[in-house]
Amino acid sequence: MSRHLYFVCPTDNLEKLIEEKYPQENYYLTSLGNSIKFSNDFIVEINGLIEAKGIEKVTFVLSKNNHFILDGIKSKQFSKIRELKEFYAIISEKKNDCSKSYKEENIQTLITSYFLNLKIKELSLNLFNWISPKVDIDAKLYNKEKNSFSQVQIDLLEPSSVFLN
Repeated sequence: MSRHLYFVCPTDNLEKLIEEKYPQENYYLTSLGNSIKFSNDFIVEINGLIEAKGIEKVTFVLSKNNHFILDGIKSKQFSKIRELKEFYAIISEKKNDCSKSYKEENIQTLITSYFLNLKIKELSLNLFNWISPKVDIDAKLYNKEKNSFSQVQIDLLEPSSVFLN
């Protein structure tokens, strides 16, 4: 049986849906809006968990309408939460970048995808050398209207993703 570690936001309530869609040995770590920070101690714990449980795949998952991404884009009601200050600052910066080039209705998906891609990169850089080749890391976006998970696309907010002729 495949073993899978999911990083989820507790407000999205995706664990049951993941269990139904991907019935395997699943493990979960939660953080608000997947704003998790990979401190040295936490990285050691994650590497230990992956090794001890034989985890083969790690997936960062957020709902397309994640409360914390939405709040960071709009009202910032939770901006006083210390752990979210840096998260919200990045959302504001990316919102400004997006509003110059993209339609408003696409901004939320672009910012969510940006964060998920960022978490993939951060975790990839922090896995121990002997664990990294054994673990596949990806990200999914859940669409409630379609009741489906989709792979997060290339990060359109990164300058390296723009191809100019």
